[in-house]
Amino acid sequence: MALTTLQSISAEIKQLEAQKKLVEKRDGEVPKALAVLQKYAKVLSPVQRRQVAKLIGESIGAKPVRAPKAATGPLKGRKLGKVAAKYRLPSGETWAGRGLAPKAFTAWAKSAEGKTWSKANPNAKFPPADGPVSKSSARAVKKVTKVVKKASKAKTARKAAKSGGTKTAGKRRAESSR
Repeated sequence: MALTTLQSISAEIKQLEAQKKLVEKRDGEVPKALAVLQKYAKVLSPVQRRQVAKLIGESIGAKPVRAPKAATGPLKGRKLGKVAAKYRLPSGETWAGRGLAPKAFTAWAKSAEGKTWSKANPNAKFPPADGPVSKSSARAVKKVTKVVKKASKAKTARKAAKSGGTKTAGKRRAESSR
């Protein structure tokens, strides 16, 4: 048994040595073939180039795959530079309009002043930073403020009347139970 494995191993060694000679011979001929191809590459027609590519096993029409660009640094920590303010509150605070609105802006929008301004300017989020509010919009704000004040007075009057009426009914019930 040892004799047959030794013979099979020696046969395999001979086969591998023959393959090695062929590879060395081919490696010596490849640079010559490349030199010939480079010499005639300029005069080959597109059809001939496709034939050569077919022989090599590549496709000519395909674009070469590029290596991805190396990142210059982490994107999360990079600085973008300053951006001009897009919105300015009457208090003087500014916001560029990027990202979440600052707390001061959201609080101002929920305040009475912010609500009246948004009613007067339905197409804008916040007051623009490019200058003071124009006279026409200032007049509209005053007008809306008056309307809101009247509505709130009427609302409080209704609440008072409603609560007063319920108190008297409650008093009547208390007196009748005695």
